[in-house]
Amino acid sequence: MAGVLRLAGVLRLAASALLFAAFAGAPGGCVSLNGADPTKRTPREMVADQRIERQVARQLAADAQLASSHVNVVSYDGIVLLTGQVEGEAQRRRCESAAAVDGVRKIHNEVQVGGATNFVSRVNDGWLAAKVFSRFASSPEVDAASMKVVAENGVVYLLGLVPPAQGHAAAEAARTVFGVRKVVKVFDYLEGS
Repeated sequence: MAGVLRLAGVLRLAASALLFAAFAGAPGGCVSLNGADPTKRTPREMVADQRIERQVARQLAADAQLASSHVNVVSYDGIVLLTGQVEGEAQRRRCESAAAVDGVRKIHNEVQVGGATNFVSRVNDGWLAAKVFSRFASSPEVDAASMKVVAENGVVYLLGLVPPAQGHAAAEAARTVFGVRKVVKVFDYLEGS
């Protein structure tokens, strides 16, 4: 029994090493003149996106007209993606207004008018996003570290700062994952790539 447990531990370690190698060694696609990869975000940029997400989430929570809504906020490089469900078009517009905070360059309002999804659907969306992200790890054309994957009600949203060819490859890879109903690209494309 101890041998089986040791073998399982070694296999887990090997799988982790392979996954790390896949993420660390994925091609970036572009290099700037100063040697920095423009697809890689700095810690300052990541913190700025987290601040935007928190600020928008606070404004949404403070709005009494959005109390029965289910809205998700994701920011990548100052681009905000809103997903979820609200009761009417007025609430949908209020979500977009709440997202217009300092540091936001663009807002993609993908909030749908209709009833909120249930817990099972949200768990399925989390699993779907993980499957898409793992598909990226096995694709030599996609740098998974340069993008975010969000799933809402079977629709997969792809965010990131990528060359156009990589964005197209990511969308094609995401479409092949079982359970994906639709893929929406919310990329910010690198110029001249």
